[in-house]
Amino acid sequence: MDKMTAKYFILAATLMIAAGGTAWADFGDGPGEFIFPSGIALDREGNIYISEIGNDRIQKLDADQQWINSWGRFGRDSVGFDDPTGLAFGPDGNLYIVDSGNRRVVVCDTGGNVLHHIPLPDSSKPWGIAFAADYFYVSDRQNNQIYLFNQSRNLISALGQSGSLNGQFLQPRGLAVDGNKRLYVVDSGNSRIQVFSPEGIFIRSWGGYGEGDGEFDNPGGIFSGPSGHVMITDSGNDRFQEFTAEGLFTSYGGGSGTALGQFLNPIGIAVDSRGNLYIVDTDNHRIQGFSSQ
Repeated sequence: MDKMTAKYFILAATLMIAAGGTAWADFGDGPGEFIFPSGIALDREGNIYISEIGNDRIQKLDADQQWINSWGRFGRDSVGFDDPTGLAFGPDGNLYIVDSGNRRVVVCDTGGNVLHHIPLPDSSKPWGIAFAADYFYVSDRQNNQIYLFNQSRNLISALGQSGSLNGQFLQPRGLAVDGNKRLYVVDSGNSRIQVFSPEGIFIRSWGGYGEGDGEFDNPGGIFSGPSGHVMITDSGNDRFQEFTAEGLFTSYGGGSGTALGQFLNPIGIAVDSRGNLYIVDTDNHRIQGFSSQ
């Protein structure tokens, strides 16, 4: 077993002092505080965006982890959220937010202004989102499908059905697209990763239930980087794992707990342009960052 070693920093740890001397606790509804954070995305300037299920809002921090602003509240109107989860930036530079309880994707600019609402099927429980050029995918953990939207934000097809065979899903969550436009699906209920061609053809899968190298317990988030490696939050095992694009295990990090470098139900995952790794440590109500230096 190859455990990943890296320096780490932490957002909203036990106590952070923000600009102006404001104290940031790890749990709460104030600036830089979190209640069950879920998704994470980074913009072109390195700013960090985090969705919170507990506070039904989005928070924006700069590249030095300082709070900039937040928007949203519980609601079903045009500016409300109900359990926001997955986040992704589109080629238009806008932030696409999976508003799970409202069964829609909300499109905002980087200042939090709502631009569009993209409706999803009434029976859906959406979770993850990922872009491939000018089209994007959304996972539905209720109907066990992956939806494909075109550049006009119209739903054009659905991939998969309930089950455990190749191309079938049980509660799919995180999504990622690599440099070859291959789609990676975190098939959480089946404790595996499935990979599909841009045409939706099944390529491979890996994983299986367990706590050994390359095994998962209800995995949550996924990131595919320019190096071709794939990083996955193994939520039920309180860790993250790294794989090659072909699904070969390379390393892991974490373990159950509240100390730095430990996790409780990690979900969202992202890597910035400097190679720093961010993990949404959901049940510890914080974001942990691992330095590439």
